[in-house]
Amino acid sequence: MSKYVKALLIKLLRFTVNFSLFIGLVYNEPFSHVLILIVILAPATYLIGDLFILPRFGGTVALLIDAPLIFSGVWAVHVWLGVSLGYGHYFLFSLITIALCVEEFIYHIYMERNVFGMDRPTLTEMINRL
Repeated sequence: MSKYVKALLIKLLRFTVNFSLFIGLVYNEPFSHVLILIVILAPATYLIGDLFILPRFGGTVALLIDAPLIFSGVWAVHVWLGVSLGYGHYFLFSLITIALCVEEFIYHIYMERNVFGMDRPTLTEMINRL
């Protein structure tokens, strides 16, 4: 299996777990909404943040691009689906964005080391340096 396909499958799995947990279980929205979010946002953030931005500008810039992309993407899909949005939804979108960005930090290290072949310390090595 190609390292790019494997990386995309990992991202799809992460998005599936987070959207199912937050949107499916917490807000009890139908799985079709979750599936639409996964199909639109996972490939979009993979192409823009991970394949284009990450190798050129690094993990910090890629994370700064991913955060608004995830938040605005979740918001736009909900508007497109006709979901009535309240303050609770914006709080939920923020939680989803924070959870995915924490995971993206670790995922970017994986991408740099295993997909792009960059010599970067592991997360454990980075923590041990503190």
